[in-house]
Amino acid sequence: MFDAGDILYYRPQRDRKLKAFLKELSLPVTGSRPAEMEALRQHAYQGQITREQYCEAILRLYGVTRPEHLLRGKQILDEDTNNVKFFDGVRETLLALKEREYLLGIITDTALPVHVKLGWFDHGGFGHVWDSIVSSKELGIRKPAPQIYHAALQQLGIPSERAVFVGHKASELEGARAVGMKTIAFNYDAGAKADFYIDQFADLLKVPITISTE
Repeated sequence: MFDAGDILYYRPQRDRKLKAFLKELSLPVTGSRPAEMEALRQHAYQGQITREQYCEAILRLYGVTRPEHLLRGKQILDEDTNNVKFFDGVRETLLALKEREYLLGIITDTALPVHVKLGWFDHGGFGHVWDSIVSSKELGIRKPAPQIYHAALQQLGIPSERAVFVGHKASELEGARAVGMKTIAFNYDAGAKADFYIDQFADLLKVPITISTE
């Protein structure tokens, strides 16, 4: 099972258009209310507010208030969000794992509908490989809550000891380990604990995990 953001893809120019837009409006490009920002993210990622409500609330925290500016700001946030690039070797590695008959799943914390990310993956040539996709927005729970890992395991029909989670956040890797999954850290936080560590995505194919696919 894979986290999505910063594992399969990354944003090389994160918030670039938003920062230019705020600068154009003579507004500060650094949010001064981080606690409120995080609370909004929590609500959006748990499906308690819509993506549109989330975007508008974020813009208002930055000081954007005029209706025409809010409309344009939402469009810019969408453009920044959709500006993703895949790590080297993602497509080839996932296809190779599929050929080895591994079940592949995603556990993602997101405010986006699942079909949006699947669209990115289709464009990248690996939208068809997934046997399970669990979204915090749809489930109402974020990692590292054990329920979100159990939901993915249930979709795949496997016990935790036969599953592997590939992640980057220390808390999410620990959450997976707590439910009995093996863990692989990629693009990981300093101090993150995992069973295995890789520097390149393609190195997944070399990890000596003895999990039967039969």
